[in-house]
Amino acid sequence: MLGVVFWSHAFRRHSFKKMTSSWTPSTTSQTERLAKEWLSAGVGCALSDTVFNPLEVLKVRRQIQASSNATRSVISNQINTLRLAKSAIQEADGSILKGLWQPGLLATWMRGLSYTGFRIGLYPTVRDYYVKTRTPTSARGVDRNAHDGEEASMSESEQFAVKLLAGATTGAIGSAVFNPIDIVRIRMQSQPYRVMNSNSSGGAMMVPTGQQPFYPSTIRAFSMIAKEEGVVRGLWRGVGVCVARASLLSGSQLGTYDAAKRYLLVKNNEEDESTTNKSTMTTTMTTTSPFLFTRDGPALHFTCAFISGVVAQTVTQPVDTLKTLAMSSTNKNSLFLAANVIRERGFFALYNGFWPAAMRQGPVMVLQMPIVEQLRRLCGLEYF
Repeated sequence: MLGVVFWSHAFRRHSFKKMTSSWTPSTTSQTERLAKEWLSAGVGCALSDTVFNPLEVLKVRRQIQASSNATRSVISNQINTLRLAKSAIQEADGSILKGLWQPGLLATWMRGLSYTGFRIGLYPTVRDYYVKTRTPTSARGVDRNAHDGEEASMSESEQFAVKLLAGATTGAIGSAVFNPIDIVRIRMQSQPYRVMNSNSSGGAMMVPTGQQPFYPSTIRAFSMIAKEEGVVRGLWRGVGVCVARASLLSGSQLGTYDAAKRYLLVKNNEEDESTTNKSTMTTTMTTTSPFLFTRDGPALHFTCAFISGVVAQTVTQPVDTLKTLAMSSTNKNSLFLAANVIRERGFFALYNGFWPAAMRQGPVMVLQMPIVEQLRRLCGLEYF
């Protein structure tokens, strides 16, 4: 009897250890992979956003000034991007670096490493998950390398819909979680430098009428906004508009980039012959393409990145303007103000700042995605 109990106990321990040993490595590997995907995307985005931060500053200020009642009659004819750039430099005592690059730069890095890294880095994982859930069990592969085979069982419209959904998912989640960073970034970029004068009460800094004080630092901006406006009402102000904008941006941007890569890339004939469905899909997708790439590399990444950047900015510009208005203002009726802009100036008033945004979004994607792709390879991951 004791022998039966002993061997039964030993068997259970052996089975548990075996199960644990087979489960732990895969869990660790998956966690490590997600970390690498997030890190490579975050670093690539932070680097590219740094280069184009001046255009983001100009876009934000153009959107805000175009919605101002005080300047509405002047904006349509006189205010332009070059004038805003000159004004920003003058506010910084003639310094181009402080006037155009420095505003919100630390918050831009934080945003790139958190929100943007999340939405781009985790996109392939979410996309593959959606593909697996929409693919019949008999057609599913056993690992991530079988993604193309699984995708081949879906129509082209279904493939593109899955890509849009995956991008929208990571964008929405990332935006909701990291909304405070976006709040601080826009506030730092939109607030002009203070006019500092001494008065008889002891040299207090005077702020021009109707303008909020420039936050002394990025880190202090978080605590000041939370203290003055509340944690939820302040740091998560405009979260609904922000999530809507992020869903449109991430879905259109990443979905278009992913689809363009597969549309413009000619598959190797030997690989195509390995799977009938895959060969059929490749032939269908590439025979109508105006120009093709024979390998997945930087040239393909640059082309697809430019296409996706233009598409994404065109789709998201109206919501992007609403997001800026909601986040930059401390007025509880900031969304109502945005509605007034549409009612009084028409829908296309929401496209104010489009050219600075397009000048930023197209090039930033051309720089961003190739960097992310190469960082993925350095981290031991496959291309996007």
